[in-house]
Amino acid sequence: MSPRWFELEEPDDHLDLDITGPERAFVEALRSHTAQWPSEGGGGEISRPDAEDALLAYITLSDPESRLSLIDVGVHLSGDRIRGDRLHNQLFTLPDRPSAWALNAEGSPQELARRTAEWMRTALLRPVVLYVWLHDGYAYAARYAFADRDETLNQLYNRRYAPDGQAEALTAAGHVHGRGWIQTTGLPTPDLYLHIRGDLDQAALPSGTRATTHRGTIAGVWYE
Repeated sequence: MSPRWFELEEPDDHLDLDITGPERAFVEALRSHTAQWPSEGGGGEISRPDAEDALLAYITLSDPESRLSLIDVGVHLSGDRIRGDRLHNQLFTLPDRPSAWALNAEGSPQELARRTAEWMRTALLRPVVLYVWLHDGYAYAARYAFADRDETLNQLYNRRYAPDGQAEALTAAGHVHGRGWIQTTGLPTPDLYLHIRGDLDQAALPSGTRATTHRGTIAGVWYE
């Protein structure tokens, strides 16, 4: 049987988290609100990040076919307040600057659990697409995105298959991050898009990009 959302594996797991009474009430209410959610592609986790006082509840959105983890979305519960947003993929911290869809609320554990469940359900339904750029028959770049707000989740750029001189031009134009990670938002209109998950009716897709259901070979390293 697939695990329920936000269900602790063992009855005494809350002891390892040093969970308080209000936190336990929040988790129990959150389980109740998500009990009827389908288990495919999720399950939800409860944790307490290192050096954090807040209790963490989060979900991971993945590509069901490639099993690539795309984004962690979660809330930090501190007392009678929750803050939710996209999380750092290793530290599970909230971003310094909240996104446009961030959650910030105060209330009882039951009210915060209800708000969290509604907010996470909305995230699960957001349209995720995979954009692909082609050159000489090869995929040289790809980008997973929330297609309602055109928000990058993961991306890939392979210089080996890219048009000659393009990587240098993108770098010179500032479309690069960190140690040479090309930002695909600097590329022209993608050639193809593949619907990955969520409600595609909410998507605002680039004009001229063709839909496909065939996933060819996309070689390279994925990064944010």
